[in-house]
Parts: sequence; structure tokens; C-alpha cells
Amino acid sequence: MKWNFSELLKYKNEALKFEETLNLEAGLLENFGDVVLSAEPMHVTGFAQADHEDIIIHAHVTGKLVTPSTRSAQPVELPLDFDIDEVYIKEADHVDRYEIEDSVILVADDFVDFDQVVLEYVFLQVPLQVLAEGEADAEMPTGDGWEVIAEEDFIEKQADEPVAKNTPMAGLADLFADKTKD
Repeated sequence: MKWNFSELLKYKNEALKFEETLNLEAGLLENFGDVVLSAEPMHVTGFAQADHEDIIIHAHVTGKLVTPSTRSAQPVELPLDFDIDEVYIKEADHVDRYEIEDSVILVADDFVDFDQVVLEYVFLQVPLQVLAEGEADAEMPTGDGWEVIAEEDFIEKQADEPVAKNTPMAGLADLFADKTKD
């Protein structure tokens, strides 16, 4: 889905409706291969419409991708179902027309590459923590001299233990302690 901005400006009274299936796997693996292991084609529906010399695009995306578990690196299937709302402008002063939380994109070369937008939004749908089935209830991994603990356990442990001063000068703190007692 690649459009000329000037062509999209023709859709003032009636929106340009689209429905496509995008195979983004190659781009996802190339750009985000450490987070995306594979991806099914994404089904994208939506519309583009001109509004005061700007273009508003709304799309709904569904599909699936496989991402590694953040705990064990096992593949985890992640279903996707999300919306994209973006405004494309040619004139920088048009940005004042929109709220700060609106996604406003300045088009420099009269070209809107919506495939790239969908690709980036797909990546943004991957949560920071992804667990394989059963990992949420399983024991945390441990090794020789190390262990993985939950954030809540870490915070509790920090509250129970005094903070040790671990600086290069910390060993000198008691150097003159005996001399001051005389």
C-alpha cells in the first residue's frame, strides 16, 4: 500500500477504502529479527481520506507472529489485532491543527509508504515480556552463583537489606576509626 500524497488528496468527499493482505515477514526479520522469529501475512482494512489538504488514514490490522519467550527463548505465537490512526501533512505548519497525542507525519517526497507503517506498528505490538505456556507459574531459572527473581521479590529484598556502599573509597571509611577513640 503505497500512495502518492497528491493522488490521495482527490478523496475529499468519499474515502479511499482498502483491504489487503501484506506479507511483512522479510522486513520484520530484517529489521527486528531479534524480536520476531516469523510472521503470517497481515490482513489490513481501512480508509484514507483528504481533510483540509492533509490525509487521514485509519487501518485495522490482524495477524500472527512468533516471538521468543523473554525467559526461555522458546517460540511463542502472538495474535495481533490493532488499529492505526495517522495524519499525513505536506506543510509543517499544519501540525498545529492536531492534538499532541495524534500521530502526525510530515511527507517530504509526495509518497506515503503504508506498508512500512504497518511493519513498524506490528513490531510495536510485541510486549516487553512474553512468556511461553506454563512459564508464568514455573520456577525461575538459576545457575552457579546466579538466579532470576521477580521484580516484586527484588524490591522486597532491597527494602529488607541496607544499601551497601560499593565505591572505591568505601574500604577507607574505617581507616581512622581506631585512632579517634584514643
